[in-house]
Amino acid sequence: MRSFLVSTSALVAIAMAAPAYAQNASETEDNGSEIIVTARKFEERLVDVPVPVSVTTAEQLGRDQVYSVTDLQRVTPALEISQTSGGEVNGGARLRGLGTGVFNASVSPSVAFIVDQVPQGNLTFPILFDIGQVEVLRGPQGTLFGQGASAGVINISTVEPSTSGISASGGIDFADKGTAGSEVGELTMRGAFNLPLGDKAAIRFAAHYKRELGLQRNTALGLDNDIRELGLRVRALIRPSDTVKIVINGEYARQRSRGWNFFAIATTPNATNLIDPDGPGPAPTLPVSVFSTGDFTSATGCKIPAITARAEFYCEDTQASLTNEAAGVSTVIDVELSDAVTLTSVTAYRELDRETETVNFSRRLGVGARNENIEGESRQFSQELRVAYDSEALKLVVGGLYSGFRLRTTPIDNTLPFGNAALGKRTGFSVCQNAGAFCVVPVALTYEDTKNNTLAAFADATFSLTEQLDLFGGIRYTDYSNTTGVGNNTNYATRVQKIDDNNLSGRVGLSFKPNTDTTLFASYARGYKPPAIVVPTIATDPVTVLKPEKADAFEIGAKMQMGRMQLSANAFYSKVNNFQTQSSVFNTAGALISVTQNISNVTSKGFELGIFGQVTDQISINAGYQFNDVRFPTGFVGNDGISLANTQFLNAPKHKFTFSGEFVQPMGGNLELFANTNVVWKSAVLLAQYGNPAYRYPAHAIINGGFGLRDADGKWTLSVFARNLTKQREPTAYLASDFAGTPDGGIRAWPAAGLTARVVGVSAGFKF
Repeated sequence: MRSFLVSTSALVAIAMAAPAYAQNASETEDNGSEIIVTARKFEERLVDVPVPVSVTTAEQLGRDQVYSVTDLQRVTPALEISQTSGGEVNGGARLRGLGTGVFNASVSPSVAFIVDQVPQGNLTFPILFDIGQVEVLRGPQGTLFGQGASAGVINISTVEPSTSGISASGGIDFADKGTAGSEVGELTMRGAFNLPLGDKAAIRFAAHYKRELGLQRNTALGLDNDIRELGLRVRALIRPSDTVKIVINGEYARQRSRGWNFFAIATTPNATNLIDPDGPGPAPTLPVSVFSTGDFTSATGCKIPAITARAEFYCEDTQASLTNEAAGVSTVIDVELSDAVTLTSVTAYRELDRETETVNFSRRLGVGARNENIEGESRQFSQELRVAYDSEALKLVVGGLYSGFRLRTTPIDNTLPFGNAALGKRTGFSVCQNAGAFCVVPVALTYEDTKNNTLAAFADATFSLTEQLDLFGGIRYTDYSNTTGVGNNTNYATRVQKIDDNNLSGRVGLSFKPNTDTTLFASYARGYKPPAIVVPTIATDPVTVLKPEKADAFEIGAKMQMGRMQLSANAFYSKVNNFQTQSSVFNTAGALISVTQNISNVTSKGFELGIFGQVTDQISINAGYQFNDVRFPTGFVGNDGISLANTQFLNAPKHKFTFSGEFVQPMGGNLELFANTNVVWKSAVLLAQYGNPAYRYPAHAIINGGFGLRDADGKWTLSVFARNLTKQREPTAYLASDFAGTPDGGIRAWPAAGLTARVVGVSAGFKF
């Protein structure tokens, strides 16, 4: 606490001299035009909002090739994303080290994803396209954004239809594996078309397609991994009168993965590669075991050419197959009841289907731990109704929310009998020899039927005490219920568990404006994340009931706009009680399973600094830094039995720095050369709950960049790009390796393009 107070005092001094920033400079012009955000459900200048907010506009998202939720961590120092398995349904996001540690569809996220005012809840989909702006709010935001915002909010706005005229834009990125040093093949195509329908209506169509090829290779079948994504969206704008605005959204997204492996055999960066003579030289912290080496590289085994930190090779007798499909419709209606009062209705329905045809959780031929022939169907309906009052003396938002969520886990093919152990005819989870002659864990489907219902009422207000001093605060009452039915090899529940909970949370704070371009603020907030019933992987195991999380968070900060530059500084302290998380352990049957639990408390404290804007007419920068001291509590033991007490928390670098910049050189006429870079530097990151230091990826920098030629008015652009130029090998996560159902001293890794492997290619775009 003493170090926190010292850093806070120093921070306030810095802030008073040079406060505030936003996360993107592309909207800041010579005349000092402002970035507008909706962090408090009003349109406000970023510099006026007494909340730490990072903003990334469409220009930077395109420049830095941000096409997925995972990519967002490259532009926000406080944000880390740990998505696996094709994208976690609750987002996989962590802010300031705090996030959802349980990847189960019934567990509420800690970081809320909001898209066009619609809470995504437990149905977050990883694809981002045709995005107008992304706002990342740190700290508990439950007062206005609900129960899934105990650690913060990612508020995403797609591009709205316009009545001003016909317009279109599009682009293509291409990288070929093996060409110009690219270690992955990628093809990304994107496009949008805006069509006015008179002066009171317009419609906008947007599409996204991406194919990733060769991040990993199945040596048993000689096949590369193939991941394909498709996103389609249509938005309609209708203005039946000067006081009524209606926006209707419809979208569809699909992600199909063929041939990915659940954590491939790998080495840590400081481990000697036992197969590749060109591998790094120091003695390994975590060696590849003799069992692993022989199992994967012998002439009768998998014949993997090299076991490296790249985690490129694996062997399976069948190519894994997973398909995620999401669809949704929403309607946002704004009615101006007077010059100061607006009524808003947000109605939304979303679906997410996850089909797991075959997923292998083992990492070799022989005994295989698999999920097969399983479909998870999620449905979510939400209705928010709120009234906003906006005057110089008072800003007030009052409203209510209903949200209903249901998840059912059933077989994809209902014709297959339960318990069949034959390869290709299994339904559920099992640990078997591949042909099914012997199963350590018998084939069994865990049927799940989960229903979550939430009713909430909220109010948030800002009072002007004087011309310079504001008092702000809010309160939210939440009534939550969860009913979960579980069955073993059935299509119905044989046991039912129910929990109910209610909570009162809120925030209070003061903001002071010594001048129109400076804001100083301090606040206290109470965060809430509801309890959860977690269904086990093995059907006969009991369900786990997680206690609700409650957080106490303190914030102090400052923002300032200085001409074409913005600066910010803030310090934070947050303590979360009953943090919800999970561990990966081997059970008595030799199966690697996830066990959920509450950690007694987790404390996050530190500070953030940022600067962005136009340094000159030719140079723009956007830089942010976060210091975050967040640790496991006293007495906490890792999955390997080694103490993690008082060590830096999972997926939470103590130091993180992000930089995005661009240099432009006019070439005469209407042409200009440009060069841009995006650099992310992190201190060491713990990627699994293990005490062995090999599971902590060392300090490193991911360097991305590009250069090219374009029309000065943005009508067209041509460029060359590189992501992860220096070939860093940071995976999304680590996991212990096993042989015959027990840990063997090796390690497994989950790679990601641009993070674990280098991507080099060309890009072209147009706009008119």
